[in-house]
Order: sequence, then C-alpha cells, then structure tokens
Amino acid sequence: MINPDNHIFHQLISNKDFVLWVNQPNEDRDIFWQNWSYSNAFAQDQVLKAREFIQRLQFREDLLSTEELDGMLGKILEREACYLPVAAERPVRIGSWAQKQWLRVAAILLLSLLIGASLERINPTFDTDQVVLQAPLKKVDNPRGIKSSFLLPDGTKVHLNYESSLTFPPQFEHGERKVSLVGEAFFDVVHSDSVPFVVLAEGVAVQVLGTSFNVSSSNYQTQVSLVKGKVLVNFLDQHTGLDDQMLTPGNQIHLDRRLGKYTVTPFQTDQITGWKDGIMMFEDAGMADFFERLEKWYGVNIQIFGRPAKPWKINGRYENEMLEDILLGLKFVYNIEYQLNGKNVWIKIND
Repeated sequence: MINPDNHIFHQLISNKDFVLWVNQPNEDRDIFWQNWSYSNAFAQDQVLKAREFIQRLQFREDLLSTEELDGMLGKILEREACYLPVAAERPVRIGSWAQKQWLRVAAILLLSLLIGASLERINPTFDTDQVVLQAPLKKVDNPRGIKSSFLLPDGTKVHLNYESSLTFPPQFEHGERKVSLVGEAFFDVVHSDSVPFVVLAEGVAVQVLGTSFNVSSSNYQTQVSLVKGKVLVNFLDQHTGLDDQMLTPGNQIHLDRRLGKYTVTPFQTDQITGWKDGIMMFEDAGMADFFERLEKWYGVNIQIFGRPAKPWKINGRYENEMLEDILLGLKFVYNIEYQLNGKNVWIKIND
C-alpha cells in the first residue's frame, strides 16, 4: 500500500517545474505553486520537505570524492548508452583538470535527471497541467528591515514582521478564510461564527473564529502564541501522531518540527508580540544574537572586529529606538566603537 504523504513527496521532487520553482523562482512559478499549495493544504508539510530536499541536493557534489564522482560518471554514461543512439564521434580524452571538473558537474546533473525520470515513471499521474488554478493569490512579502500592517478581505488586521510573507486570496469564498504564512505575523481576526479563519504555517494549521494571536516559524521551530480568544492548533505532519491542541489566552505552543514534539508554556505579551508596536525586548541575549536581531530589525549589515573579554548578557526594552541611539548606549556599557555608513555598520570591541 502506497503511503499518500510519501507519494506526494516523490511526485514533487521528480516534477521539473517544482524543481525549477525551488531553484529558480519567478512570478509565474510562485503564483502556480502557491495556488497549488493553497488548494492542497493537506500536502503542505510534504511541500516543505520536498523544498528542503531539493535545496540540500545543491550541495551534494561537495560530499563526494573525486573517485566517487568519476565512478558515478562512468555508471551514468553506461546507463545512458542504453537509451541514446550510437554516435560516430571521436572519443573524448579526459585529461585536463577543467575537463574533469566539467564531467563531474555533468555527472551530477545527469544523475539528477535520471532520478527524476525514474520517479516520473513510477508516479506518472502527477501533471501540473491538470491542476485547476484559482484566481491569482495576493502576496505581501517583507524583506529584512521592513514591517507592515494591512487588512485582509474580511477586515482581519495583519501585522507582518520582517523577512516574512503572507499569501491570501483576493476574496474569501466557499465558506473558508485561509492564508499561508512564512515567517512571523500577528493576527487580529474578525469574528465569524460560520466561517473559521485558518493560518497555514510550517508544520501547523491554526484555526480560529475570532481572536488575536501571533504565529512565528523559522529553523524548524514553529510557535503559536494566543493573546485573546481561542485557537485550535492542528499538526500537519501525520507521522508525529500529535493530537490537535486547544490554546487558552496567555499560553503558547512551541513545536520542534525535527523532533516532532511540542510544549505549552505561558508567555509575556510584550516579549512575543511587542515587535508589531516597534518594541524589541532582550533577556540575557549574547552578543551574536543581539547583533543578528539588530541586522534584521533595521535591515543593515553589521561587521564586528574583536572579541569581548567576557560573554555579553543584554537585558533591555527598546521602543521605536534609532539604531545609532542603541549603539551609543552600548558604547558606554561595553566599551565599543562604531561607524555607520548607509546600510553598513562597523563595530570595534575594545575589551
């Protein structure tokens, strides 16, 4: 019996258009695959796994030795001979380093194509041309350093954080309100007794009737934090065996998607949702974490010279602060020098 989840995964990684979308995204492919994911919410987790699998393949050649690559090339060429007509061409001598490198690259590409062709023969029913497209979805995409607020078609207010995107239809129809989130957002949902509001994030589907909550996902971690109302969290990966969980205000679910486990804990509202009001909070933050947060918050590139004599533990609350004001405060506490030049920041640690 074929497992439906694995079936979808294999179909996706062997679909040429899906692979192109992962490796070479453009507007047309984005629209198509966002529509497909939106229409097939049950397969979202498999879509994420397929994307990660294809992205990891890009580094596969770094894991193979020279002998393994040369051997792979020979096997591929032998297999290709079964499908290709014999050509009356002079054999190529593999002599120079450049020729060998090119043939190794060709081996990787040929192997990928053969794997794709093989999987397509196993699963011949998957055809993107047969998918019925809905009306083009809308997408709000925030780069580093940019946060935004906007209303959805039903009047729900969304605060979207930096390095995050939200995809949604131009109108909510067919008795559902469903959106797809990458990154972090805060939702203030308009109440409706008959039409649930569903947020699809990495590994979870959050279902509500009307409430305020925060959803964040990155690095295999997904977090749902409820401010008011009530939400039902559905875990999309069926293999974990996790039961759906109802959240109460002031509590959050933290899901580790690699381990397939979650915890439910209380949280401080400002600590989790303060970002939407321009508030950054730090609790015993180390130097690397602190500067990484500043980079994303202000959309800058920070270069650090030197190392502190002892670990930093930064505790603080910054509300709509200018970057230079924060750095000026650090200068007196941690003995640093800094220089700002547009989007570039240089920091010298004198300890």
